[in-house]
Amino acid sequence: MSLLVNLGSPTPATVQRSVQTLTHALDRGAAIGARGVVFHAGSAVDEEHAAVAWKQIRRVLVPLLDRAAAQGWPKLLVEPSAGGGRCLAARVEGLGPYLDAVDFHPWLGVCFDTCHAWAAGHDLASPGGPAKTLEALVGAVGSDRLWLVHANDSKDACGSTRDRHESVGAGTIGPAAFAELLAHPAAAGVPVIVETPNDDGSGHPKDIATLRALV
Repeated sequence: MSLLVNLGSPTPATVQRSVQTLTHALDRGAAIGARGVVFHAGSAVDEEHAAVAWKQIRRVLVPLLDRAAAQGWPKLLVEPSAGGGRCLAARVEGLGPYLDAVDFHPWLGVCFDTCHAWAAGHDLASPGGPAKTLEALVGAVGSDRLWLVHANDSKDACGSTRDRHESVGAGTIGPAAFAELLAHPAAAGVPVIVETPNDDGSGHPKDIATLRALV
């Protein structure tokens, strides 16, 4: 999904265009046989709009989820951001209020991005850190809402709020975190995608091979 989508924006035109863009992506996803469409949780932008943003999410997202379910479109997956600003969900605990805003609609799931979680302050590099983070995610949204993992290392420190991806095992998160993450019951059977540097075409195959070796 386009990174410009923000259903929590205080600007009505941005919200309207975000809904239109999501609708187009769901329709296009259905045409190519996609199982899901990932979008970022978005931001309320300023403190004064924060309380209104949740009501806004419900108003615009529930009808879209209903339509997607009725037409057999792909499901929507909300992805927490790297933090900063008035993010509606950065740490995984923030996913609870997000899904609660749409009454835990069955067409809305979660995409967990390791780089984003690290940037938002989840210490995945410490032993037990990935398990603790996934357990917090399950505690927030339940055991049946994690539908996709973006496995990306990071160029920056934990809690930096900076979203700069690095090859798996080559960044500040390190390989052990991915091994622990993939071994956790919450990740069993969940598809994993890499969004890592791939300038010469060799990065993605290498990262996929690294992940397979860590399983």
